[in-house]
Amino acid sequence: MLSLYVENSSIDKNYPVIEQKLLSNYGSFIKTVINEGAPEMGKDGLLETETRAVLKVRDVQKSLNQLSKDERIEFIRNNGDPKVSIEMLIANADTSQMLPPARSQLAENVLKERIKSFGFRVWSNDGEVKASPNARSADFHIRGEAKFKQLSAKLAASGLTITKTVLTSWTVKAIDKASGEEIYLNTVVPQGQSWGTEDLALSDIGKLMGDEFSKNFFLQHFEFGVRKTNLNIQGLPDAQTARLLLRELRGIRQVLDVKMLADTGRYQLQLAEGSSSDVVQAAILKPLNTKLGQNCFALAGSSESDINVSFATACTEMAVRGKLETVPPAGLLSAPASRGMPLLKSGAVKTT
Repeated sequence: MLSLYVENSSIDKNYPVIEQKLLSNYGSFIKTVINEGAPEMGKDGLLETETRAVLKVRDVQKSLNQLSKDERIEFIRNNGDPKVSIEMLIANADTSQMLPPARSQLAENVLKERIKSFGFRVWSNDGEVKASPNARSADFHIRGEAKFKQLSAKLAASGLTITKTVLTSWTVKAIDKASGEEIYLNTVVPQGQSWGTEDLALSDIGKLMGDEFSKNFFLQHFEFGVRKTNLNIQGLPDAQTARLLLRELRGIRQVLDVKMLADTGRYQLQLAEGSSSDVVQAAILKPLNTKLGQNCFALAGSSESDINVSFATACTEMAVRGKLETVPPAGLLSAPASRGMPLLKSGAVKTT
């Protein structure tokens, strides 16, 4: 679950802090234990047990947010792309008529550029486009309103009348669309701000409202989802190798859950939403190849829901594939030293 929210390099860099402040209290994040298997001693010297449970995802996220504030943990998730919709309204502060405020595309576009600079996607407001039944709405909605008035002054020397646009107040709020919660609200009554034209005023108000937000602001409130992916491995020599590979997949941090669909090399993985074949290559295949000492696993094509992998014929020899059982899991070998070394230094664990 940790890999759903935090970038791998950040976990490795800050693992001692995460272990002390978060992982040591893992029991408080478990809502329900579904199944707990009996401990088994493997040929690699490790004692393992499998526990399937329902986690309190929001509690994990809140704890990570607190770590981010206190310990400066880099709270950036792999391929995270919260979708943000924007609505900027302007109103005349002088009018006595109850006229509805008007949309300002100029101010919206300035704020959109700010949001895009975070690497996020700008989404249309609900109802603005005819979407398909499966289309997703925005994750966050930013709504701003600015009030202006015109001030005119006649210059005595020239007789010219100078008109300036004055900003009397502006309000901005951000809404978490999933919960409906207003996660940010701010109202400002500026003093002495004026512009030569209304367009200049609207451009600057877009910048002012954009400065209210940062990349971490959205990430700290965004609940990332999971993606189900079928992993199909061709060329495994037997059912035992397929079961040993299941054990390996369970130990990979980026694999949130895994089920073996058949004993011939078909698995259903749950990965962080947005994960691609590149993530499988870096997080699964590379550590496995490092453990086996050669390029046994290779990508063989992918689609939206399937990733195909080939297992090299040369690796079917017992001297190679036998390492799946006798050498510690690839996920442990590639883990931060503070996590893996206490186990790998044990005399009972084979590291060659």
